[in-house]
Amino acid sequence: MTALTIRQCDEGIEMISEVVERIRMVALASVLLLSCGRVLGADVERPMIWVSPSERADILQKIKRNAWARKLFVELKERADAAVPGSAADRRQKLLALPLVWPKDGSAPTIRTYRKGAGLGNKTNKDLAWGYPRAPQQAMIEGLHDAIDCGVLYYLTANEKYAVAAADMLATFVNALAKTPLSGNGWNDGWVYDDHLLEARVLGAQVPIIYDFVYPYLKKGGNVYDLASGGLRPFDFAAGQKVFKTYVDLALNRGGLGSNWPILESSSLLHNMMAIDDASERARLLRHFVDKDTRRQASLVRIYRSFKQPGDIWPESMGYSKHVTTLTIYHMTLVDRIYPDLKLGRRFRNIPQSITAMYNLKYPNGDIPPLGDAGRHYGVPYLAYEMALQLAVLNQNTEQIKQFSDFLSSSIANGKYDRGRLSPRGYPPAAYQTPLQLLWVVEDLGGDSRANIAPPRPRSNHLPHAGATIQRNISRTDPVKYSLMAVVAGGSFIHSHASGMDMELYGQGHVLGTDGGKGTYASPVHENYYRLFAAHNTVISNGASASKGGWAQLGMDRVQAVVLEPKAGEPGVSPNHSFATTRFHDKHNLVAPAEHQRTIALIRLNDEHGYYLDVFRARSKTPKQYHDYLYHNVGDRLEISSGGGKVELKADGQRYQASSKLTWRRNRAFRHPGWHYFKDVKSSKPSDAGFEATFIAEALGDKPVVMQAWTPGGLNMEITQVEAPSSSSAPGPYRKKPLPAFLLRHNGEAWSNPFVVVYESHTGRPSVQSVDRLMDGDAFKGVKVTSVVNRRATIQYVLMQEDGDDVYTDQDVGITFKGRFAIVTLLAGKGLQSMYIGSGEELTYKRRKLEADEKSHAAYRAF
Repeated sequence: MTALTIRQCDEGIEMISEVVERIRMVALASVLLLSCGRVLGADVERPMIWVSPSERADILQKIKRNAWARKLFVELKERADAAVPGSAADRRQKLLALPLVWPKDGSAPTIRTYRKGAGLGNKTNKDLAWGYPRAPQQAMIEGLHDAIDCGVLYYLTANEKYAVAAADMLATFVNALAKTPLSGNGWNDGWVYDDHLLEARVLGAQVPIIYDFVYPYLKKGGNVYDLASGGLRPFDFAAGQKVFKTYVDLALNRGGLGSNWPILESSSLLHNMMAIDDASERARLLRHFVDKDTRRQASLVRIYRSFKQPGDIWPESMGYSKHVTTLTIYHMTLVDRIYPDLKLGRRFRNIPQSITAMYNLKYPNGDIPPLGDAGRHYGVPYLAYEMALQLAVLNQNTEQIKQFSDFLSSSIANGKYDRGRLSPRGYPPAAYQTPLQLLWVVEDLGGDSRANIAPPRPRSNHLPHAGATIQRNISRTDPVKYSLMAVVAGGSFIHSHASGMDMELYGQGHVLGTDGGKGTYASPVHENYYRLFAAHNTVISNGASASKGGWAQLGMDRVQAVVLEPKAGEPGVSPNHSFATTRFHDKHNLVAPAEHQRTIALIRLNDEHGYYLDVFRARSKTPKQYHDYLYHNVGDRLEISSGGGKVELKADGQRYQASSKLTWRRNRAFRHPGWHYFKDVKSSKPSDAGFEATFIAEALGDKPVVMQAWTPGGLNMEITQVEAPSSSSAPGPYRKKPLPAFLLRHNGEAWSNPFVVVYESHTGRPSVQSVDRLMDGDAFKGVKVTSVVNRRATIQYVLMQEDGDDVYTDQDVGITFKGRFAIVTLLAGKGLQSMYIGSGEELTYKRRKLEADEKSHAAYRAF
């Protein structure tokens, strides 16, 4: 077949794929229109967004039959009762608590507006800005949440006192909004806020839910309190429809694409379009959620492109990824409940599946790698699991029904999840969902209460969008304390950091080798340190590693996996060894682009002891190149020695200050690489003797937790000790303390003879006794690591070569190796203990030979 014919075939396949997708969309549109006509008809019956009138009897029976449901009902009723006015005067006072603005003509008030950048992160208007003293906003949010609770209680009890409270709040907001001019007509302009992303969650998503629940009361003539006259009047349905249509328009035409914004705004979009009384208009608009993008809003079809495979997660930082998944599960469940023929849960099944993906990214203690602007700790979203189960039931997905019902049943049996505990009140910018704990959950879970809710995580993971590779070696004696886990990551995505090839290391139950976490958005230290190379365990080349383009000008090349053993999700050939080699192009370096390559190996000595080997190669095409290897670790102090003696360090305060003179413009230009924030800077003289750095943390347990780092001699370096800014990602006792760190500087290329560091954590004495380079002329070939465990010495030759065809021979030791990575382990008094090929062809030790599998290029044998 000719090249032209192959190209024609490829083009034909692409055309067929496009045609299939168009047919799919046409079919979906037909189902949508038929479903809308059949389910909703011309005459609207409400409520319909969260529940329907026909479901009421079943929900009441669920409350009657189950103690957990009764507890939820009682607590929800107590909250609603507190919001019900006791008198006409009280009715007025509850409305006056809202942030109202009274016109001089004495007419009905409007809602106080939050303009001139008073949204997220703004410090110039602290009484209005989110995250600062916010009494006016809190009163508004409390009023909306109270009204939804009252609407739910009206639905369940038919007691009109709840309808009165909810309808008064609804009418006050609707009338005020109808009189309030929009904040503008540009990107992200809102109505009450000039930040639609914020308003869609705080206000836009709540008002239509209230309307939906109190509609029967209003339709039969129930009056609402009028603040202007002090009397009662009919609800203004025309004003309500104006409000709902306006919020739909804002979501469709003022939002932002290319990030999580469409998902965050979709609760407001869906709720408001479902509050529109015209059935044909609802059908027309709903396609914008399902399959029809606008210039400012992404459909579910577009969002699903990020969930191509089971286990894929939204390509942002962890907290944002989790939020996207849980919100989209909610949106899909809402739509499939109203339009069961759409089967969104069947077509987009990888989205609910991704709710479990973060479990496989966690450290043994439950922490999560931050990977940008994210935290380490996220609770299990049990309500999202409940919704995912209902979505699976609606779509007859037997596999997910079992998966989610088993998880929930076992979580309840193990005391992890209390179905009868109503979520506490909070005031985040989010669509209010608390009553769904009662309304939506499946009464009979039917799962296996003995199911394992914490199955073993894979030895290795790969998260492509973040350039992340994860390696684990789990201890059987104490999985939390003695397990090993290393993460290498770096990528350009929303809320990412310009981190270079970042590394984190786990030990003694904590993430000890931590990255810098994050600071307050828009603050100088967040923009010029936490987001940049200097806050991460990486290499900075030429003092000038930098970012450009991409999100917030933090764009950089993604870290690429070169070779992993075991491969992601596979078991691995050795119980004691694994490794990963990754590469990174520092292409935006302000002096000259640099090439980086990193190999991290996890090497277990026994079930309680093991170490990490980090080999970092760096080179740059500039005659005066130099490279700094940077590592942060939690601790109260850092001690540096060489050859058994303390290293003399001298104050070096100006060493990293040149970057402080660079231009900073928020989200546009930064003071790369960010290391001018280092304090108490002390440096050594150049030496090729090697160093030992010891981090000591006193506050992590009964005994000090130590991380020791050995850098073998044979590479001329200076070592610098610094205090870095505190890390929000550090364990609790150290979250607000300066983070000790060291830097190794080598002048010239560090490729043929790279940076080499062995790390071991412990609470007593280290196992590792010495580390020596293995050289072949000027070329680095690996390390010899001598350790002592249970009074018995172990010698390991860890062999590392650039290419799979390279050959290393040490005739004195009797080793020959062809390949990239291998380990020979010798035990004192017993000789050869094991041979491991992580990537290669053949390994020989004296008369013993190990050949790798032809497909995996890996092998292991114990003797």
